[in-house]
Amino acid sequence: MSQKRSVVAVILVVLLILIATAAVGYAGLSQSPGRIELSATEFDFGAIPNAGPVSHVFQVHNTGAGSLAITGVSTSCGCTTAEIGNRELASGETSDLVVTYNPLAHDGATGEFMRVVYVRSDDPDTPEASLTIRVTVVEP
Repeated sequence: MSQKRSVVAVILVVLLILIATAAVGYAGLSQSPGRIELSATEFDFGAIPNAGPVSHVFQVHNTGAGSLAITGVSTSCGCTTAEIGNRELASGETSDLVVTYNPLAHDGATGEFMRVVYVRSDDPDTPEASLTIRVTVVEP
């Protein structure tokens, strides 16, 4: 009888482990990731005078089934700034990304400039999305 109880106990333990493993696996599957999508990946401000900053508003979309966390926003040069409105986006939600280029940061330099805005998130497929901006700075 004791041997039978041991076998039953082992079977119960194995079943409990299988059930727990399946539950953990299911919980992991149900937490789908967020997916980042920018409204544009390139933008041209066109010709602007070297008299002051210009801005444009873009959108950051979460096209995934889960939530999306924006973990950082940076730019390739101090002449360009980027600010995001909401850093936590639910599925289907959108947030504004305001990008500003300031030609005065280059001491009156004129010509064509290209800068990049980097948006980092917890999207496993695209941990860093980028937006390239172009501008032609002219004398006023």
